[in-house]
Formats: sequence, structure tokens, C-alpha cells
Amino acid sequence: MSLKINMRKDIAVGVLVLELDGRLDATTVDAFNHSIEEFATKVSRLDVDFSRLEYMSSAGLRAILMAKKHADRENIKFRVVNPQSSVADVFDMTGFNHFVEIVNIGAEVEDGVVSDSMTGFYPLRAIQRWMMDTHFQKANSTMMNEGGLAKLDDSLDMERLAGAINDTLSAHDIFRCRILFHPETGEICQRFDGSLSKVRIESLSEDEFEKRKLELKRPYQIIDRPLFRIYLIITPSGKYMYLDFYHVIMDGVATAMLFFRELDLRYKGRPIKQNDISYADYILQECGRPRNAAGEAYWREMLKGFDEKKHLPPSDKHEGSWKFNAHFRQLQNIQKSFFAETKYPEHTFLMAAVMLAIAKSAGSREAIMSYVHNGRTTRTEMRLMGLMLVQMPIRYDFHNDISVQELIEDLDKKVAEGFQYRDSLDTVYTEGLEDDCATFILQKGNLMGNAGGDFPLCGTIALLQELPQNKASAVENALDIHVVAEADGTYRMKIEYDASRYSEGKMSYLSELVDEMLKGLQEADKSVLELLA
Repeated sequence: MSLKINMRKDIAVGVLVLELDGRLDATTVDAFNHSIEEFATKVSRLDVDFSRLEYMSSAGLRAILMAKKHADRENIKFRVVNPQSSVADVFDMTGFNHFVEIVNIGAEVEDGVVSDSMTGFYPLRAIQRWMMDTHFQKANSTMMNEGGLAKLDDSLDMERLAGAINDTLSAHDIFRCRILFHPETGEICQRFDGSLSKVRIESLSEDEFEKRKLELKRPYQIIDRPLFRIYLIITPSGKYMYLDFYHVIMDGVATAMLFFRELDLRYKGRPIKQNDISYADYILQECGRPRNAAGEAYWREMLKGFDEKKHLPPSDKHEGSWKFNAHFRQLQNIQKSFFAETKYPEHTFLMAAVMLAIAKSAGSREAIMSYVHNGRTTRTEMRLMGLMLVQMPIRYDFHNDISVQELIEDLDKKVAEGFQYRDSLDTVYTEGLEDDCATFILQKGNLMGNAGGDFPLCGTIALLQELPQNKASAVENALDIHVVAEADGTYRMKIEYDASRYSEGKMSYLSELVDEMLKGLQEADKSVLELLA
């Protein structure tokens, strides 16, 4: 969607009003900036009317902040007027009214402080900025909260557990991360010198515990605030741990495979091998790489000509605005042992089944989708606490009659090529290239993946009690497809989908096709065109 700017200028009272209609994001801020520079002169007040603005990204926030700076230089009073609730949620989440006067927003935000120091600022990695912009679409939700509340085994030594948690937090700079606006450029950036409060054991009555559970329903205040919450609680009914990370600093692999593993070692008094590189160091290395024009061109080519009629299952509902639903299926035709026997790459194989299922449902011989990987490809990255996800577009033409073996080999080469260009991720988001593209991700048994499940913790079993509310995806994609590899060697699939476009029956059919493709792909010599017939 584009941005329309309507201008009203009352010279008599010296007021300029800019009415914004649409989206203020990386693809439209230039028009807004141009309007500020051209028209915000010789007035005493500039009002930016947000009453018709539907969405604002981090790039839009930066544009507003820079407009405020421009107004200050010209001695012009600057105000944001009447933001819609979705945009007001972004202001609330970021504490933006610390910088800009917002009229009729209504929400009160705790005081925040932005340091005047010009040292120690790091840019957001592309995946971090994309996640924040994603959250801005539903800012007043907890969909970016990664964690939950677990009941602990009575045998756990709570003092030792608290010590292990505090030692783990203090050993990694990612937990000192603070997101803020750079005082000179207005860019959203991050620092890694925030203070750490000790995790302590609390004794609460059952009534007090019920009130504390409301934390599970609280979105983060993200500007210059801690980006995790950990509580150890003892009540008359037992021992509990509430652990939650803002997704922009931690992914599921970092939580399940790194944080809990290190916590276990520290609890048991075993040695910890520390990384030679910190997350902040990694960001500097990444930012030091030159701009990759070949990568940008490659990704544009991957997504060129995306057509929902060719690259998505046909819609069987037409109900207007996007709404969330999820379909679940235990996959019957694949076991973890298959990959040990064949040496096929698990991620690529499962993605191939999804791409083929979408192509078959659409009656197409071409697939375009977005592939998500945990991003840890080197030994250093494997041990690095922090958000390391990588997202890349994958495209495949199924017109040629090739075998399953050839398809998997070709797709794996495309994945490797995508990784070669992963530093060009910005291109996808700043140019709005992905829009309705379906997304695929393989997850490894997330420790806090399902309410009512259990998971290992320091030699005991913890029972998950509650997850944050509003876990629906904030990305208004048509399809987000997750395949979860369980500890018992089985796989389950979750399809998050636009319920205004698809019925549950249509998603059930798609999941059956995925299972069908998984069975067919296990025959190395089978024709791919036969699978699509």
C-alpha cells in the first residue's frame, strides 16, 4: 500500500497539517521527508495527522523523529495528532512520547531515558529490524514474547538455580541489550551496556501468584528497557519459573539449545566454554561487510513476478480483512531415522515437500516461498547467544522432468546460494518484496512450545503451565508453515493462515498434500512431475 499525503496550510494562524493516509514505512518515507523539507517552512506549528495512517514501521518512526528535529531547528512546534490504535500501540511500546508530543494518544508510558553518550551504539541487524517492524503491526500484543510459566520439580534447589541463571545472564552481552533511538541520527539502534538486576526467589501467596501471572499478558516496553523477564517463585502449591525473552534478542534455538544447556551446566557445577566473540562483536563484523549488489540482484530475481494465483493455494474464502487461524497435523509419512539412513538434508527435504504441496494445490509448476533458518552455520555462531535467524527467498521451476534425488540436490544448492547472499536481507524488507510469500521454518522441539507439555530442566522435569497470550503471528502472511522435529523422532506441522482467505478444510487438504509429498520424496528415482500430476 502507498502513502497519500494531504496538506492543509493556514497561513493566518501559521499552522501546517499533513494528513497521512496508508503506510509509513521504508518504501514511503521518502515522500514524507520531501513534504517536510518542502512545506514545513514559515509556520509556527506542524501537525502530522495520523488518523488515517494504518501502519508505521521503524523507518517511519525514524522519519517522524527527524521531522521533529527539523521542526526544532526551524523553531516550529511539532505534534503527532490522533494516531489510530494500532499506531498508538507502536508509540506506547517504544515510549515515543518521550521525544514527540502526541495528541489524544491517551496511554501513559513510564519515563525513559536515552543516553547522551555517542559511544557504544550498534545498528539493528536486518532480522532484528524486520521483527520490530512486524511487531509494530500488532504492538499491543505479546506475540514477540518467547517463553512461559513452568512448574518446577520440588527437588530443585532454588538458590542454586537462581545463581545459575544470574551467572548465565552476566556471561552474555545480549542480556544487557537496550533498544533506543540514536540521539544524532534518530535511527533505532541498540547498546549492550544495560544494567542487570539479580534474579531472586520470591515467596507469594496463591492470590499474589495469580496477579503475577498477568506478566504473561504484558507486552514489552522496548525503548531503553530490559528485554527479558525471569522470576523464580515459591507458593503453597509449589515452585515456579517464569522466563521470557523479547524475540528481537533471542530465538528459539538460543533459548532451548544454548540458554537452558548453559543453565544446566552451571546448576551442576560443570565447566563452561566461553565464546571468544560476543553478540555485539558479531554485529560489528556483520556491519563491516561491504554492500553486496550481486546479493541484492539475486534476491530481487528470486521474488520477481510473485503471483498469489501461481504461488499460493487457491483461496476458498473472501471475507475481507486478514484474520489469524492455525491448523495442526501430526505428519505420518516421515520419521527422523529416514535422514540418518539417506543423508538427505532434513531442512531442505521438508521444505521441498511443502513447496511441492503448494505448487500442486495451485496447479502450478513453479514455487516461491521464504525459507527461515536458525542462522548458525559456523562453530562460533553455533555457541552464540542471541537472535541469529536468517530468512531468504527460495524459488524453483518444476517444469523439467527430474528425479527426487536431483530436486533435493538442486534445492540444497539454492539454499547454499541464498546463504551466500544472506547479508542482503535488507533488500527484501526495505523494498517490500515478500508481502504474501508463504514462509517455511523447521523447529527443533522448542522447550516452551506447547502449554501443558514438559521439558528437562537441571536433571528434573518441568511442566509448562502457561504461554503468553496473543501468540498469533503479527505478520499478515497468507501462510506461515512450521514443521517441528520432536524428541521422539516424529514431526508435527503447524500452518498459521489467513482465515479470511482460507477455510480449515483447505488447510487440512494442504497438510494432507505435504504428507503425500513426504512419502513420494522418499523414492530417490521417482519423477517430480509424477508427484505433481
